Amino acid sequence: MAHQPFNLKNALLWAAIALGGFTFQACSSDDDYPTVDGQNPTISLTSDLIHAEPGRTFNITGKISDADGIKSIRLKNEGMLLDKTINLLDIYKDSLLHEYNLDYAYTPADDWTDNSSFPLEVTVEDVVGKVSTANITIKGDGDFTFPVFTVAPSNKVNVMKEDPIFLLNVAVSDNKSLKKLVIDIPGINKHDEVTLSGTEYEYSEEYTFPSEDADYEMSIKVYDSMDNMTEQKSTIIVSDLVDFEKMYLADVNSAAELTSDVYGVPMLVDHVGEFQYRARYYNQKPGTGIRFIPQKTDFVPLCFGVDEKTGLLTRKASEAKPIILEKVGYYEINFNIITGEYKVEEYTPTTKKMILNGSTTIDFNDGSGAQPAQICLAGKGYLPEGAGEWTTNQNAGAFILNQDENNPYRLYREMNLKAGEEIEFTISQTHWWGWWPEPYWRFDGSDENEANKLNGGDNMKKVKVPATGKYLFEFDYALLRSRIIPIK
Repeated sequence: MAHQPFNLKNALLWAAIALGGFTFQACSSDDDYPTVDGQNPTISLTSDLIHAEPGRTFNITGKISDADGIKSIRLKNEGMLLDKTINLLDIYKDSLLHEYNLDYAYTPADDWTDNSSFPLEVTVEDVVGKVSTANITIKGDGDFTFPVFTVAPSNKVNVMKEDPIFLLNVAVSDNKSLKKLVIDIPGINKHDEVTLSGTEYEYSEEYTFPSEDADYEMSIKVYDSMDNMTEQKSTIIVSDLVDFEKMYLADVNSAAELTSDVYGVPMLVDHVGEFQYRARYYNQKPGTGIRFIPQKTDFVPLCFGVDEKTGLLTRKASEAKPIILEKVGYYEINFNIITGEYKVEEYTPTTKKMILNGSTTIDFNDGSGAQPAQICLAGKGYLPEGAGEWTTNQNAGAFILNQDENNPYRLYREMNLKAGEEIEFTISQTHWWGWWPEPYWRFDGSDENEANKLNGGDNMKKVKVPATGKYLFEFDYALLRSRIIPIK
């Protein structure tokens, strides 16, 4: 007797007859499938409401089940330009599925708004012709961007024991809508909660601590309307004035300007002795005011500036006036935070000047021949369209820096950056083979890339762009300091 080819439908039919107790009915399109229970398919969607954003892919998920066997699933909405049929009999030719985990990805059009709303119909048909329908509402008001702190305290904040009042300044923003701000300082039993609305909010409040040496943990949380949460943690250190390991020069006037940079603001100065510091700075504009701070993100609680009554430096932020630099050029400022004494002098850097505008050539003696002496950023995250990542090759889109006509130590270039973009690079001489010759500058190994190192150092720590816009990269190879700041 000749063998007959295997037929899944017939096998299921004979199995049902052998087991007994089953009935089946004919269906014009699927008359080979037995009826097991004759019930409509079951649709269990993960959610009947999905919040979406333009251009951001989301998934329609759920579990489909049917004792007779699932034939197809159809997703349809005219406004979404979606009419998709998932034919399981075609996809799984050798199997009849009784359960199926739906997971369909869809990307909204760029013209969706917060008011966009679409009733998506999910229709399931089984192999004996039974049909079930469920509906999902898709709204365009999704918010997957977390709120941000535009002003927030540093990770460590020093408060003087003689006057243990900490002025907390916080500014937050969100792309859609803020919901609440929560401040917790358990050590002094403080829990403040502020209900918010809108996209921006500024908070300022004084907190008083006991006049004794102690550390206090502080948590600041901000929520948006979709309960996306961002947290900032700080340690408040109550003590006598300490010999700060790090001190910074601030040439800006507000806390917001201290945190709107990509990196490099405020600028690290040298710690040259106990309570003694030396700052070297290139002043680009007459009349620039500078102050010194041990915390990087605000001028409180400590700010070292001129006390107009004594002519010395004071640490009281409310009384600390900027030191005014009247001329364009390099300055050295030596100061002591205990005595308040300070000295401001003009000076000339001893670092050898280089012509780095491409008008001269350099031969690396590697067979590549003489080529322009110029400096580039070799990395990624900041590059215009067509520029090459991690290349020093000037013929392959290397990001070549400009040299200041008035100060050969200063190299710069503007860049357009996107919020959330991560940036990293090495500052390097160009090479048309894409090699990495000297001179090059990497970084000091600090988490925030606080200083540069000539022909050595560590790779740059990745930095994230705080806001979309135009920025200016600046590098001074005499000061060994670099930064990326927003262009106003």
